[in-house]
Amino acid sequence: NIKNYIIKLLKRFHPHILGLTCMSFQYETAVQIAKIVKQFKKEIVIVFGGYHPTLAYGLISESKEKKYIDYLVRCEGEVAFNRLIKALSNNDDVTKISNLSFKEKGNFVHNPRQTILDLENIKLPDRSSRITKHYSIFGKKADVVETSRGCTMGCDFCCMPQMYGRTFRKYPIERVIEDIKLASQNGVKALFFIDDNIFVDPAHLEELCEQIIKNGLNHIDYTIQASVAGIARDPKLIELMARAGFKIVFLGIENIKKANVQFLSKDKRVLDQTSVAIELLHKHKLIVVGGFILGNPEDDAQILWEHFDFAKKNQLDIPLFMLLTPFLKTGIREKIIREGLLANPDDFSYYDLSHANIRTKHLSPFELNFLKNKMYGAYNTFPMLKNNLLHKHYPWLFFKLLLDELPRTAMNVIRKFAYENYEFQNYKAGRIREMKRMGRWLLDKKDFIKNELTGHIN
Repeated sequence: NIKNYIIKLLKRFHPHILGLTCMSFQYETAVQIAKIVKQFKKEIVIVFGGYHPTLAYGLISESKEKKYIDYLVRCEGEVAFNRLIKALSNNDDVTKISNLSFKEKGNFVHNPRQTILDLENIKLPDRSSRITKHYSIFGKKADVVETSRGCTMGCDFCCMPQMYGRTFRKYPIERVIEDIKLASQNGVKALFFIDDNIFVDPAHLEELCEQIIKNGLNHIDYTIQASVAGIARDPKLIELMARAGFKIVFLGIENIKKANVQFLSKDKRVLDQTSVAIELLHKHKLIVVGGFILGNPEDDAQILWEHFDFAKKNQLDIPLFMLLTPFLKTGIREKIIREGLLANPDDFSYYDLSHANIRTKHLSPFELNFLKNKMYGAYNTFPMLKNNLLHKHYPWLFFKLLLDELPRTAMNVIRKFAYENYEFQNYKAGRIREMKRMGRWLLDKKDFIKNELTGHIN
């Protein structure tokens, strides 16, 4: 029970200031947490930061929930939040703190944005201060490390330029290695490099791999997200990554249709190099998580299934059939609005790449959600599981995941014999599970989901 957990933490720590960082789909939960905190003790100062406050500070300033929020930290927060803490501690002026939004007579005032930070001035994180310590990646104790920040690509679906602009900055390799060592000393066995695009500077990544090996840190399982072009252009670097302990690569495939790649303003090399990149990663036993962006304006059911077939043909270990999401202040959102395809303009709790917030010229939001779920259900056949690298690197976890799926799989089989419209019944069961899961995150979506299901009984 998250509410009870939050109150327990408040009683334990008695905070003066509470910071909440959120992406768009997390914003409503963050507001509910802020409400709980203010009800517990209204004097606690609430500070919101992260991507959504950066994108939506104007909307938040005019919202009814602004009464639960005292400050917004926009864009990069390391310096602004630090200065805010000191100002509040010393009762100093906050009107000169860049990237900060503060209240004056109940209304938000937005200080100017600062230039991007020099990463060499950012101190190493103090992991000992973390309250929750049970994060994991495929069953191994995990943490995150950042080796660079930003991306120079111009993908229209991405909201990152609102945070950093189209810039790329690197941390010194010595700092990164020290960060990895500190994480390892805390018992971490898996690390996710959270860089926006680690392949912008291949030489920097190559040096990192060499130093990981030299410092004996290749016992850790590393995960990265990468572009197709970055992987395909340098086979020797992929071999070095494997020797350095890299195990999982999230590959931004996005789409296999030329018109959609153009619509997304995606690097067109993805069309020719995706299969090469997947084959190269598999050659060195790296798990490939392949991300597709579906639900583009011209997409119909056949196009969606062509992406499914592509994933199977290339034996992706984990496919992510993501749905195009119209994030605020992106070029994609403007295009979708112009074409009259925006279905959900303002319930940001569904802006998670997993829910349909738009319609295509051929498919409704319900049909997009339904087809996406059906594709996931059809993917993990026995031949695909047999060749999946997940069970080679993480056999016990793989076995546990299979066991966990057995009850759901069994119910799906039972519904096949019990209902003529069994595919809809399976979808309905999944949506009810999701409704309960969202409830645990303080989101009440019962009416929304029930109305969706009621409107599509067939």
